[in-house]
Amino acid sequence: MTDSPFATAPNDPERSNRTCRLPGGRKLGYAEGGDPNGVPVFYFHGFPGSRLEATLLPPSGIRLIGVDRPGYGLSTPRPRRKLADWPQDIAALADHLGLARFGVVGVSGGAPYASSVAHGLPDRVNALALVCGLGPPDAPGMMFGRTGSVGSALRYPGARVFMAALGRRIMLSDRALHRMRAWRMRRRPRPAADMELRNGPMMQFMVASWREGLRRSSLGMAADARIYGEPWHFALKDIAVPTGIWHGREDTVVPVSIGEHYAAHVPGAVAHFSENDGHFSLAVNAYAAVTDFLKARA
Repeated sequence: MTDSPFATAPNDPERSNRTCRLPGGRKLGYAEGGDPNGVPVFYFHGFPGSRLEATLLPPSGIRLIGVDRPGYGLSTPRPRRKLADWPQDIAALADHLGLARFGVVGVSGGAPYASSVAHGLPDRVNALALVCGLGPPDAPGMMFGRTGSVGSALRYPGARVFMAALGRRIMLSDRALHRMRAWRMRRRPRPAADMELRNGPMMQFMVASWREGLRRSSLGMAADARIYGEPWHFALKDIAVPTGIWHGREDTVVPVSIGEHYAAHVPGAVAHFSENDGHFSLAVNAYAAVTDFLKARA
């Protein structure tokens, strides 16, 4: 494994806590990481997560703009939001920032949102990068294993709200988080590549991002849990921008079968499957390749 690029990530509070007022009055929270003069790329966080994930990466020729989905972090909740609503929010934020064109990257639970933006704004998106991403509900593996444990509760509004509230409570407590992680390790050990990162700076950064996303409420997490189980408003074959896919074959959080589904159905997609990477290690080890892909297609 390479040294984690997260260890020396800059922390600029002014760049990390920005908001944009959208038409209609809602606020969208965003953070900027990487190179302020670099190629603009919108970063869509995981489940749960926050805009802060974009600030964990060092300068790389990429101006990485992490965005809180409604109900997470600094973003105003949006009742009954849909996956199809996200491109309009990003278009408004891009206009606010003066960006005519940009790349998009979705990591884990952010992949459906990145895909939606690439489909909905083809004249503005230079390229789409999907990293260990969740997919449409019909993708093999979406409703089984750890991913399926989320899916089993998606049909019931009360269960979604309870799950999100419980997840928030656990995430905000050091003791509860430690006990949950120990329990999950007994049930299904992490791959070696992920274990190397478990107690390092990357995991500390990720916990801070999760907590920021859930600090005000669990509404964003509850909405995501519903959306992940809903049919998409477009087909993968209709994505018409250059697409790169990265997934670890040792991923025990999001099955590699989902990455293979993207690769089989997105026209012209270039897929990279790492034999030894898990869920978290992939973000570290594929970092340079993902940024090179996005810069080359700017």
